[in-house]
Amino acid sequence: MRVLSLVVGVVLLCSTTPAVAQMELGVIKGQVVDDAGQPLAGVTIKLVNIDRGREVVLTTGKDGRFYRRGLQAVEYEMSVTKDGYQPVGDKVRLVAGTDRNFDFKLAKAAAGGTKEFQEGVAAYNAKDFAGAAAKFEAAIAQNPTVAPLHVNLAMAYLGLKRNAEAVASLEKAVALAPADPAIHFQLGSVYVDLQAYDKAVPAIEKGLSIKGDLTDPLTADAASTLGAVYFAQGKVAEAEAQFQRVLAAVTGHPGATLGMAKVQFSKGDAVKALELFEQVIAAHPGTPEAAQAATFVKELKKGHQGGRS
Repeated sequence: MRVLSLVVGVVLLCSTTPAVAQMELGVIKGQVVDDAGQPLAGVTIKLVNIDRGREVVLTTGKDGRFYRRGLQAVEYEMSVTKDGYQPVGDKVRLVAGTDRNFDFKLAKAAAGGTKEFQEGVAAYNAKDFAGAAAKFEAAIAQNPTVAPLHVNLAMAYLGLKRNAEAVASLEKAVALAPADPAIHFQLGSVYVDLQAYDKAVPAIEKGLSIKGDLTDPLTADAASTLGAVYFAQGKVAEAEAQFQRVLAAVTGHPGATLGMAKVQFSKGDAVKALELFEQVIAAHPGTPEAAQAATFVKELKKGHQGGRS
């Protein structure tokens, strides 16, 4: 599970909560702040429907917040832009009947390398990872102490399967911005992807030591990921305790609920496991967690039917 999935210069926090109305459609909301945590007004958020090409443009208010309901539950290209700040781009998927919350921290554009950075983001979003890496490398050559540039370069390297170089870039970013929990979370996430669990644990734990508020969506996702790592290491008790902490702060958190279902199954309680898997499917339709839970439900029910025959 990735903690961050965004081309950075930004911190992306994503959570899902039930929508009050428009159950057949999706809702997007969030807030944009600067490096100091102050709200940014006048930020443009553009959503382009990937299937149909239709655009929706939102603008943040004085409090830095944006909101739009009644959006089709499909995948969108999202861009977040404001003059004087590094632009951000990524793909997001809205889910019917849920609010999707995206909070951004925009970094000021560097004096040097801004043009290269913007071109790198465009190349990355076009899946031209080689071109993106070249542009980010050029931006870093002009401004080597900007941590987000190294994070972006790492994402491009991952797209090229240059995993060792990606890790090195993230480690450089951590060294440049040791107090930024998001970068620690990102490094831990990459270690998880590489199944280097012994390295993922301290990276995520370091981020959590900096920002441990589990009501924060990014932190909750990171803590849930840490529980998943414990489970993969066979530390079932530690995993269960971690998932319980997340669920105590965020009721129904998809990753933690899925993790608890796996814990119950590993302990031989198939009934409780099935109940939790079905909770994930019902509460978070269309998400990766729901898809994984559905696979488990199918196998559990198949095994139950087989036992009766």
